[in-house]
Amino acid sequence: MEEILELKNCLLHQEYDRAYAIVEELEAMGRQDKINNLESFLVILLIHLIKIQVEKRVTRSWRNSISNSLLGIQKRNKLGKKSHYIKLNEWNEHILNCQVEAILGAGKEVFEGIDYQELEGLVDFEKLMVTTNELIAETYTKQPRDIIELVDAKFPVTGL
Repeated sequence: MEEILELKNCLLHQEYDRAYAIVEELEAMGRQDKINNLESFLVILLIHLIKIQVEKRVTRSWRNSISNSLLGIQKRNKLGKKSHYIKLNEWNEHILNCQVEAILGAGKEVFEGIDYQELEGLVDFEKLMVTTNELIAETYTKQPRDIIELVDAKFPVTGL
């Protein structure tokens, strides 16, 4: 709110260079907020992919969380009709940034609780990266119902 008032003041006093700088700052803050939101969905996606990989089973709940995360990413990643906050080829950096948080989150649930270091040793990070990128890529081209069907087919329920 402070930035908006400062912007108004700059415009009233015809300080256009300063006003432009404030607009740039506001734009960057908004973009970072969107990316943080996208990364929160990414963490949930990673948690469930880690659980599936390590426990070698799939529950309906985990599968639904994967679908919900992908749909959340799809909905919030759009920046206009043809652009995105995170481009298709930029996800690796975000996946790497979210892995620690995802391992901590999955560690609470895998095998009814497991230490971070132990879980980290069980995860195939290359496979996790590939699977995550493949799933996220679908959010750029498929309709929500198609994403759900894809996730259901890719992760058949194997546990109760």
